[in-house]
Amino acid sequence: MFRNLLGIELSQLRFALMCSYIGSFVLMATGLMFALPSIFIEFTNDAPDFSTFAWILVVVGIVRFISTYMYAMGKKFLFYIVIALSILKIIEIPAAVIGESTGFIIWYVLLTGIIELLLLLNIFSKNAREEHSKI
Repeated sequence: MFRNLLGIELSQLRFALMCSYIGSFVLMATGLMFALPSIFIEFTNDAPDFSTFAWILVVVGIVRFISTYMYAMGKKFLFYIVIALSILKIIEIPAAVIGESTGFIIWYVLLTGIIELLLLLNIFSKNAREEHSKI
């Protein structure tokens, strides 16, 4: 698909890095959506305060974006931070959807889970590991 769209062949490592960029933007957008006043999210009076957690999501999204960018610029040790943040996000998905409505579960799992699974599947492939060792 990207070969026809961009005119170049994307390696599995580059596709994984693109998924990491997308995942970091999703984290930042989700955090900002919960942190800032919005008409899309309405909390009842007895709902807990999500602002601290929301700002943590924004900061983790920024850290993930910067670490992905720095890895793409040649800092090899950040490869493991990108993987660790992706695994942490996979672990966080079930915790985030416990007790939520079916619509939220489907939306959240599809939006964040597919991106993370694509990242992990591509980054752990043999071709991506070989390309990482050549950098």
